[in-house]
Amino acid sequence: MPSTPADPPPGAPSHPSRPGRLVVGLVVLVVAAAAVWVYLAGSRGVQAAPQADDPACAPLLRALPQTLDGLGRTPQGAPGVAVWGQEQVVLRCGGLVLGPTTKACIPVGPDGGPTVDWVQDAANDRAVRFLTYGRTPAVEVTVRFGAGLARDQATSQLVDLAGPVAGIEQTRTCL
Repeated sequence: MPSTPADPPPGAPSHPSRPGRLVVGLVVLVVAAAAVWVYLAGSRGVQAAPQADDPACAPLLRALPQTLDGLGRTPQGAPGVAVWGQEQVVLRCGGLVLGPTTKACIPVGPDGGPTVDWVQDAANDRAVRFLTYGRTPAVEVTVRFGAGLARDQATSQLVDLAGPVAGIEQTRTCL
């Protein structure tokens, strides 16, 4: 009797081999584990700053607020990085320390609380970036406009971050 396409070739087992099923099971397990790791790490593509492994960054990240101006903190996988909302506010600890500059320095802090010197490093119509002045490691905060944040609210984010950032020793002040 001629064989049909559904029939296995002569001598072939009629079911998948045990080693073949084991390999498929391992592949499924590895893919599932990788998906869980990516979900838990929560990285949204924000890269760590060059000195993110500085020992001062870990306590700073632990002290940061869970909400900022109504935006919830989004888990990140990169060291030294904190994000609120859909990257509306991004903090990176371990930035390069800013030397003498002619850019305006803005002391910011809550009433009766610690003040942190910030320099507006860059700005455009979509975002503004601030760097701490006189602290090692430096802290960088980028505020993106839109989705509930207006340009005039950028420094208010710095007020809420002043307490935790003040935990990094200040070695110089703005003139």
